[in-house]
Order: sequence, then C-alpha cells, then structure tokens
Amino acid sequence: MSWAGRRQATYLGGLFLFIGVVLFIMFYSVIFAPATCGDRKQNGEELGVDCGGSCQKMCLSQISEPVVLWTRAFPVSGNIYNILAYVENQNKESAVPIAPYEFRVYDDKGLIIEKREGSTFIPPNQRFAVFEARIDSRGNTPKSVTFEFKGPFDWYKKKPTMLTQPIKIEKVSLNEDINSPIISGVVVNDSIYDLPEFDVIAIVYDENQKAIAVSKTRKPGVSSSGRVNVSFTWPQAFSGVPAVKDLLLSVNPFTTPF
Repeated sequence: MSWAGRRQATYLGGLFLFIGVVLFIMFYSVIFAPATCGDRKQNGEELGVDCGGSCQKMCLSQISEPVVLWTRAFPVSGNIYNILAYVENQNKESAVPIAPYEFRVYDDKGLIIEKREGSTFIPPNQRFAVFEARIDSRGNTPKSVTFEFKGPFDWYKKKPTMLTQPIKIEKVSLNEDINSPIISGVVVNDSIYDLPEFDVIAIVYDENQKAIAVSKTRKPGVSSSGRVNVSFTWPQAFSGVPAVKDLLLSVNPFTTPF
C-alpha cells in the first residue's frame, strides 16, 4: 500500500473509531441507565411500574382500601343537614394527598335527594372523618347516606408522625343551654413545630354511642407552644342526650414539617 493509501486508511480508521465511541456512549446511557421512579418501567427494587421498593409511591397491591365505618345525615335547621362519613385507613405507613369522593343522600323511597362531591386527604394508620355542610333536603327527610372514594388515586409512603406529636385537644365542654348547644375546646401544640392549617371536626354521641350531631371548624394553624380555642354551635337542641363529645384534629400529613 502506498504512503497516501496508508494515510487515508489511518484517517478512516480514526473516523470510524470516533463514531464507534459516540455510538457506544449513546447506547450505554440508554441501555445501562440507572433505574428511577419516573422512567415508566419496572426496574431496580420496584414492585411495579414506578412504585414500591425505594419509590415513595406505593403499588396498589401493597394497599388495603379504606373502610367506611358509618355515614349519616344530621339535621341542622329546617331542610338543612350536615353529612359525615367516618372512615378508617388501616395502612400503617401509607397516605393519600388528594382523594376525590362522593356523598349521596337518599329519601325513604330510595330516591336521591342530593349528591355532593369533594376531595380530601387520607392520613396514615388512623380513623378520620369526611364532613360536608349545609345539604338542602328540599323538604324531604334523608333516610340514608352513602359515601365512596372516586379512585384510583396515588398512595405514598407516609409515617403517622402526627400521632407521635404532643398535639392534643383539651378542656372540651358543653354549655348548659340545651336549645342552643355550644361545644368548646382548646387545641394545644406542645411540639417544637408550628402546625399548619387544620380542621377540627366535632362528633356528638348519645348514651348508645350513636352519633347525633356533627360540625366542623377550620383554623389557620397554631405555633409551637401555642394554644387555639375552637367552638361549635347548633341552632337547635340535639336529637338525643349528649353523652360523648369527640373533637377530631384533622391535619394534612403532606403539609406538616414533621
């Protein structure tokens, strides 16, 4: 081979080597890319596509559906009712940031009086209440209420840290005017963290542990070592004799600093 031919072969060899290196880098990054929780593939330690294992998102196969313990409509005044579903999440370290739901209220003939849709969060490892206010029965008497979550929705790893914090409700009391009941209490935050916006839901039970009244209030938060008063009023007497006053603190676990 002439000198010119050898030089041309050297150039071509260098060009092919360069192209080969580039192609190797490109294909290596595709074929041997590290597994992530957003690549739309089941890989690494994942139990499903982008869920389970080291991913924050849980696979639905790991989840037990929330259990609706009871639902009920509660008279407020005239044709206006409040409705509530009492639900249990048995998943010890799994929660939902946004869970759409639907209430349906029926009369004694099985006809729908009202549908009410909304969304809530599902806290880990606890019972919680879903409340809707001011349902207009339009002159009908609510006979039954159904509640269901409108899934599927995404579950994420979340430890029940709210249950371990020194945050509680104290000094729960009921006034003596049976015709205009008022329940009051104090939210006490003895933790080192400021608590963001929260709801407090009141459930009043009679001596047979049947819920006879419900209400809800929302507060903008309470600082560390702070106190916040809460109160609930009803415009008419309860339908039974109040025996237990249960105030439920409802805090979105995805908004807390702990």
